[in-house]
Amino acid sequence: MTTPTSTAPILRGALARAAGADPDTLPEDGHLEHDLGIDSLALHELVVHLEQQLTVTVPDEEVGRLATVADLRDLLARLGHPTGTDPE
Repeated sequence: MTTPTSTAPILRGALARAAGADPDTLPEDGHLEHDLGIDSLALHELVVHLEQQLTVTVPDEEVGRLATVADLRDLLARLGHPTGTDPE
C-alpha cells in the first residue's frame, strides 16, 4: 500500500487554487495552461505559493520551462520535495 507524501497535497492544493478548481477534479498530468487554465501570472503566483509552503527557491529559468503538472512535479523532486507516493 502507498501513502501520499506531505508534498503531494500541498501541490494539489496549490494547483487547485491557481486553477480555481476542486483538487479532486484536477488531471494528474494535465497541461498547466490548456487543461487547468493557469496562465503565466497564475503560474508565477503558484510558484511563489509553493516556494513559501515548501521553503524552496525555484530559479526563474525553471519557471519558464513548466508546461505540465508532471514538469512541476519533476522540478519539486529535483529540489528535494518528491510529490509521488512513498511505499508504506
